[in-house]
Amino acid sequence: MSLHYRSLFPEIKQRIKSECVRETPSDTEQLLSLPYPYIVPAARERDALFYWDTYFINMGILRMGMIEHARHNVENLVYLQRRFGHVPASNRKDAAGHSHPPMLPWMVRDIYRATGDKEWLRRVVPDLLAEFKFWTKDPHTSVTGLYRYTRVEGDGAECESGWAGSPRFSNITAINPVDLNALLYRNAQIIHDLQIEVDGQGDESLIKRSKKIADLMDLCWDSDQSFYFDNDFEEKSLTPVRSLAGYLPLFVELVDQERAESMQKQLKNFVASGGVVCMSPMDQKSALPWSYPLSYAPYVYYLVKGLIDYEMMEDAADIGTNWLNMVREIHKTSGEFWEWYNAVDPSNKAADGTPNRPLLGWTAGVFIALTDALGLD
Repeated sequence: MSLHYRSLFPEIKQRIKSECVRETPSDTEQLLSLPYPYIVPAARERDALFYWDTYFINMGILRMGMIEHARHNVENLVYLQRRFGHVPASNRKDAAGHSHPPMLPWMVRDIYRATGDKEWLRRVVPDLLAEFKFWTKDPHTSVTGLYRYTRVEGDGAECESGWAGSPRFSNITAINPVDLNALLYRNAQIIHDLQIEVDGQGDESLIKRSKKIADLMDLCWDSDQSFYFDNDFEEKSLTPVRSLAGYLPLFVELVDQERAESMQKQLKNFVASGGVVCMSPMDQKSALPWSYPLSYAPYVYYLVKGLIDYEMMEDAADIGTNWLNMVREIHKTSGEFWEWYNAVDPSNKAADGTPNRPLLGWTAGVFIALTDALGLD
């Protein structure tokens, strides 16, 4: 029976417009100024634009026709890139020193597809190249030739990854994260294609860099387990943590069909009543962020979209609809979308009382995008 997922879209659109649009025309005590209005992940957040979140927010609002809001979000990120030489994780002053998973090329491409504005694209493509260079030079380089997150104050390196507080990383500066390198592989191709779109030719060194990353990604591949793991280059071994990050090579279409099908068989380590968990069970006493039994919207989207792209529609539909059903049912009882969900015992609560928070942002954006990608009502 259809749950009419799209019936929630008008409420999401109204709430974003009424609760989540902010303006910061000049620096404040906590925030950096931005030239355009922008969308925050939730009404109760500090009034900041967040880099990684914005990709998923934009996926939702573009599908609801809020094109100028989405373009303004990207313009603000480009503005920050020019100001700092990288896109900060947020326009919060305490987050200006580190970035977030590099999704800017994907956002720019989405805006261009929605508007067809080639002059706008011509103006911002150099900023994509500048960001790519930021991610592929010291201190993000490593001895393997793959790339890493950097350590900054506090848990900033984990914040740079988006997995703040997760048990996934022990010594993050010694790790080649599979998801970061998969994104950089595809970012090089996206930038090259957008260069061709505006100038008729692209920088071939980007294609060479992309191919090199693809070749080196075998450093993260475990042939016995048919899965990608983060590579600990100091220990010269793969980390033991099995996470949905291992499916980013599907999302960026890096692997051939044979390897994709072997990875498909590993879904059994993640599937749950509410779709998928972000990390398979570990020896842990509490539901740490980004760990079992929690499910976060960004990696649900990465996985389901990757399965769709490799024509694994049955698994994509099962996982996607189970997650959508969980989100829909919890919205019925709570009136909210949430930062994470307990996918094993479908709820917005963990058994140990780990705090959760309402979050329109990436959860509503992925809810809309998956409904669209799976062709649901």
